[in-house]
Amino acid sequence: MSIAVEVRDERGFSFHSTRDVSASGCFFDRAIPHAVGARVALSFSLPGDPRTIRCQGEVVNVPDTKEYGMGIRFLDLAPADAQRIDAFARQVLEGGRA
Repeated sequence: MSIAVEVRDERGFSFHSTRDVSASGCFFDRAIPHAVGARVALSFSLPGDPRTIRCQGEVVNVPDTKEYGMGIRFLDLAPADAQRIDAFARQVLEGGRA
């Protein structure tokens, strides 16, 4: 299941898609990466849940700077949002639809 995420930085914003999200962060496998250490603002909703999750993130993983992909760690995720993401991830892993 894919989740659309808005990523904002000082240059503007872009939309990315992820299938890899947890309460600690997310990974974009098709994003042109920002530099490791870059700070970004993230905004997304989980499928079936109209509430928007907003938090700051830090780029912590760029597997190959000549390719696409970057991992972002959530910095200030609200505890209630972390619980919603955990419940969503568990449901997806168990084969259920979220």
